[in-house]
Amino acid sequence: MALGLLLWVTGQLSTDSIGYPGVWLISWVAASSIIFPIPGLAASCVAVSPAVGLNPLYVGLLVASAEAIGEMTGYLAGVAGSPIIEKSRFYPWFRKWVDKRGGKAVFLFAMLPIPFFDLLGIAAGAIGYPARRFFVLVILGKSVKATAIAYSCYFGFTSIFNVADAI
Repeated sequence: MALGLLLWVTGQLSTDSIGYPGVWLISWVAASSIIFPIPGLAASCVAVSPAVGLNPLYVGLLVASAEAIGEMTGYLAGVAGSPIIEKSRFYPWFRKWVDKRGGKAVFLFAMLPIPFFDLLGIAAGAIGYPARRFFVLVILGKSVKATAIAYSCYFGFTSIFNVADAI
């Protein structure tokens, strides 16, 4: 994670220079970061732009796998007990959702592009939600989200360039 952050901060990590592996690494670093919110979804938008031209389906599934693995850091922080993050004003709300709805909450929130998903992962780990089930539900939810965002960006870019060409 430190290497990925170093490359990103120095500007040497970009989707157009390292393709699919770069998209995966950027997405993984963004999802692994609990304290610093890093906009990893921007990488998928850049990757499917006409300038880079990666396949939106592959990008969506790749981003989902990276994010699911990265979200395990929050889950493991919950297993270990993370009193600093548990003091967040949003944590009790997420914990209540996981306690009441379990897998439905994990899948639902994994599909949403929200920066607070780590708190749900911490809550799931803290209550002892099964790690394998958490991972499977996260990868399924993130697949829906990341693929939808990749295609939205792809079609958005395509529309913009078609209008620009027509003018």
